[in-house]
Amino acid sequence: MSEQKVNVDKLEEVKQAGTVIKLSRPVVWEDVEYKELTLRFDDLTGEDVIDAESEFMDFVAGKKNVFVALKDQHPAYLAVLAAKAAGVHPNMTKLLSAKDFKKVTGAAQRFLTDLG
Repeated sequence: MSEQKVNVDKLEEVKQAGTVIKLSRPVVWEDVEYKELTLRFDDLTGEDVIDAESEFMDFVAGKKNVFVALKDQHPAYLAVLAAKAAGVHPNMTKLLSAKDFKKVTGAAQRFLTDLG
């Protein structure tokens, strides 16, 4: 078997750059067109994660059947957390196509489960 060298410096650069989600179609929010979102979960603070909970409650206000005990698995909570990591308003994520929304919330889910 041949061994492959892994450039650790390049891996660290990629990690610091964040997760880039290329959108299947552009989204315009507050006169800015987004063709991709860069989710920088490593830049979040504990306060950001705590704030995401209250923003989640606002995000789902008026919605039925929201089981708050499992919020870390709820797509709306994951959308809020991803929006924080991307530096955009959570309501912007509501404009994403379903496919892109799943990519964005999936990245947030992986971030949460990778914390152990």
